[in-house]
Amino acid sequence: MGSRTVKYMGSKRAMLANGLGDALRTHLPQAGRFADLFAGSSAVSWFVAQNSNCEVFATDLQQFAVSLAEAVISRNAALGSVGVWSSWSVNAASWLSGNALFKRAEEFDAKKWGSARCRIVDEARVMCSDSPWPITRAYGGHYFSPKQALSIDALRATVPSDVIERKAALAALICAASQCAAAPGHTAQPFQPTKGAAKFLFEAWRRDVWGHVEIALTEICSKHARTVGRAEVSDAQSVAERLTSADLAFIDPPYSGVHYSRFYHVLETIAQGTCGEVSGVGRYPDPSKRPKSDFSLQTKSKAALDKLLATLSERRVRTIVTFPKEETSNGLSGPIVQGVAESYFDVTEKVVNGRFSTLGGNLENRKARIPAYEVILVLSP
Repeated sequence: MGSRTVKYMGSKRAMLANGLGDALRTHLPQAGRFADLFAGSSAVSWFVAQNSNCEVFATDLQQFAVSLAEAVISRNAALGSVGVWSSWSVNAASWLSGNALFKRAEEFDAKKWGSARCRIVDEARVMCSDSPWPITRAYGGHYFSPKQALSIDALRATVPSDVIERKAALAALICAASQCAAAPGHTAQPFQPTKGAAKFLFEAWRRDVWGHVEIALTEICSKHARTVGRAEVSDAQSVAERLTSADLAFIDPPYSGVHYSRFYHVLETIAQGTCGEVSGVGRYPDPSKRPKSDFSLQTKSKAALDKLLATLSERRVRTIVTFPKEETSNGLSGPIVQGVAESYFDVTEKVVNGRFSTLGGNLENRKARIPAYEVILVLSP
């Protein structure tokens, strides 16, 4: 069924086994709390919660990242995924039963899509355009087939009412949607029915949403924190102003010159359960509905980093920073980040191998992920 986690640019999952995990294990025993200031895929928050007694405090500008973090760090015992899925899937199937649009979607799904690709996609989009359900209306016929979109709507509408089970279920649905989305790498833009891309579009539309959700739920339910933590939607600067010398902060700031909310707006819609008007090829919500970060602006990224590190230094917060070594599209690089850090901290540097997203390769002259190097900086007040 493939990977069970969210596709996320710059994910720290590989680095945790390649230097970052060791750095965290070295410094966590002296910390009373671990603050993940750019939670993203929550790979680091999950790792710390499972492998230390530290309380994890995860924050991000986007709700879907907070939802992913909460699914694991907010409980200190495993969940029985079989019971959760049995009840949830039955309720979702009941939600769909008798739904005339879902019957049409199943009939559409039974067709062969190999020919008349543009007509097939137009049919799917028209079918979904007047749906009263947010995922189907916004993304059906684009990122998802009509059947997939309606299934996601059904599962989102029927997530368990129990608070702990609900968090695990929502995270599983976000992971499954990421894996099933018909998009190159992330959900910035869906595949289009061109001669070269149609096969990738239709392959993604055939993915089993229900199966992906069940697998993700099984994995998430098996994970838990040693010490119950919490997560909130917030910006890194405001959180830094609340930290103390007893905390260990982790900073993995954006490296793209484009706001991350553009790449993950589909997942954000699923996390929030609502969606306003969308437009463009990417089916984007209005810019006012998408969170923005100074770290994703070339003209402001260095100043934002300087302010953040100055605050952490003033509050004597031990900090671990990761960033690509080479210059990135927001104007920062490993050496630049290190130079700013050295203004406020004693810095220890380590360079490790990594692989970074190109935001969806085209399989011809740009691969989806490329080899790269990343620096790990340990900052001591």
